[in-house]
Amino acid sequence: MSVDGMIKAMERWIGTGEPNAVQEWYRQRNGADYAYNFPWCNATITRAAVEAGEYESVCFGTDYAYTVAHAARFNAAGQWTAMNNGIAKSGIRRGDIVFFDWGGSSEIGKIDHVGIVTSVSGGYVYTIEGNTANVCARRVRTVREIAGFGRPKYKPAAPTAGSSSGSKRPQVSLSKLIQAAKIDPPKKGTPVSYAGVKTVEQALVAEKLLSAGYADGHWGTATLSAYSLYQQRLGFHGTQPGGDADGRPGRTTLTKLGKAHGFTVTS
Repeated sequence: MSVDGMIKAMERWIGTGEPNAVQEWYRQRNGADYAYNFPWCNATITRAAVEAGEYESVCFGTDYAYTVAHAARFNAAGQWTAMNNGIAKSGIRRGDIVFFDWGGSSEIGKIDHVGIVTSVSGGYVYTIEGNTANVCARRVRTVREIAGFGRPKYKPAAPTAGSSSGSKRPQVSLSKLIQAAKIDPPKKGTPVSYAGVKTVEQALVAEKLLSAGYADGHWGTATLSAYSLYQQRLGFHGTQPGGDADGRPGRTTLTKLGKAHGFTVTS
């Protein structure tokens, strides 16, 4: 979805207080260690990245609640800039993941907080941040507060109407997926699966519901179980065949998954 998609996903959470859906979502994915009113600034970045289809570029395929670990990952990837030479010279820009140290250092180990840059003007950096005064809100920051920033390798922006350049969103046929989900699980003979199956499996991997090793283009039992978990996460029930959470895709759940991970659902 690109930079704009990531920022739009963050804007969705503006005004959110606590406890909130971001915390509950993160808790469901990461367990009882988060069964309290934990600091959720980086969990908001993680949630927005998943929604925007930028989970790999922003989070390197890992959920983050701990800001130090997230900044360290950018550093390990060679995508980190310490804020030790002023805002203008740093090159900080829209879409960068910006990390803060309230003590004024540029040390990763002392980072306290995180947000996303929406714009830069003169000596001011404009952001959206989760868990700032217990809400998600827009803020204006100065060099004194910024420890540094990570620069995600965002997907290219989608082409505008009438443009012949750029990559198109993958299209996934619901009817073909349903056929695959009915026939493939026993994994006997030649599967009916097609490229769209792998697209959906990769989205389930990003949702941390399917092991990457099973994203093979075959709607086997692992994929069936993973999609059932996704349906249950959205509030559907009934895991037996014919139930609303039986692992066979429906238009509502598939459309939601596509919006979060960059594919379009067709008939």
